Amino acid sequence: MRIHARLLGVVALVSAAGVLSACGGAEKPAAAPGSPDNPLVAKQTEGTSAGRSNEAQAGGSSAPGYQKLVEKQSGSPKSRFTPCNLVSRAQARTILDGPVSAPFEAPQGPTCIYRSQDGKAFITLSVQALDFDHVRQQLRGRQALELSGRRAYCGTAGQPMLYVSLSRSRVLSVAAPCGVAKRFAALAVARLSA
Repeated sequence: MRIHARLLGVVALVSAAGVLSACGGAEKPAAAPGSPDNPLVAKQTEGTSAGRSNEAQAGGSSAPGYQKLVEKQSGSPKSRFTPCNLVSRAQARTILDGPVSAPFEAPQGPTCIYRSQDGKAFITLSVQALDFDHVRQQLRGRQALELSGRRAYCGTAGQPMLYVSLSRSRVLSVAAPCGVAKRFAALAVARLSA
């Protein structure tokens, strides 16, 4: 009888396992989000009236375009220092050997921005209170120069840069390839020394 009870127990277990395995194969567990069977789908953000979605709108007005931003810049004020007074548009045209858009002053720095009309050259020039040795150390592939008796270095700091040590812990910085930057810096240093 014991053998018979054991045999019945084994038969019951095998039968239950067969029934369970037949039911379990019908459904697959849900795939993890981001897997090939369940890819993530990007959600669309609301666009602005200008079709851009990465800029906030203030009071429902559309984001200003490039020209409006340029119009808000100070241009060439004559009553205070501006880096745009260090190198004239005509001088920039000579250096770049072609037509140059009117330089404009960006408030940060302040910085003067020069652009060739063909869009191939983009030069920035600023005078800032910086630690010259610190910015010099930031340059990769730096090359020591001397401009009008002042220490200077060309190199790369995210972009081609030239730094010139000025008096009172100020630094002239020109963002441009070294050859072009040296010519801009030479004019700026001469103007600052006058």
